[in-house]
Amino acid sequence: MQESTRGWSEQQWEDYFARQDESFFLVLRSRTSREQPTNDVQPSSEPAGTMDDLLAAASADTLLEEEDALIRELYAGLGQMPAWRAVVEFCDRTMEFVAPICENVIGSPLESVTRILCRECFLVADYVLAGHELGYDEETLCGNIALCLRARRSLDRCIQCLDRFGPEYRDACLQLRLRGKIAGVFLERRVSDLRARIWWR
Repeated sequence: MQESTRGWSEQQWEDYFARQDESFFLVLRSRTSREQPTNDVQPSSEPAGTMDDLLAAASADTLLEEEDALIRELYAGLGQMPAWRAVVEFCDRTMEFVAPICENVIGSPLESVTRILCRECFLVADYVLAGHELGYDEETLCGNIALCLRARRSLDRCIQCLDRFGPEYRDACLQLRLRGKIAGVFLERRVSDLRARIWWR
């Protein structure tokens, strides 16, 4: 990042991320392809990826040793963050829900919904992690907040997708929705806490 970001607002950071979407998150999104699903759920601009790509990315076995070391470094300190723990809990449970039904939804209207659910589920965690990595000082704090707000929007998209599943998945989706709502509360609290650190305005 060449230009100084000191004093940037949340909106300026969001505008920057929007301009840099295809490069700034290249590493985070390398597990997805350029395929874009279409259905009634409001899509986001992120690439969608195939079902196999998305599920494979959920497995730690797919990580190279160097990637694993980097992730361990990035995760340092995250375990103490309530929002992170709530997000990970939601994402883990969502992928446990998706894994056994993938073959059942292929070729049905739920295939696109499931693709979007997987993608947005990964992005919820990716954005929180990216914000933590970006930092907490004057030059980056509002960027951290903007990423948390992106995580919140991806979480909302996940919940919208869960609403599309039929009655045979009702109980599982209700539990996931509850976990998603809880994660949303913790994300909102995190945004408030981060905003309280802005002393220069």
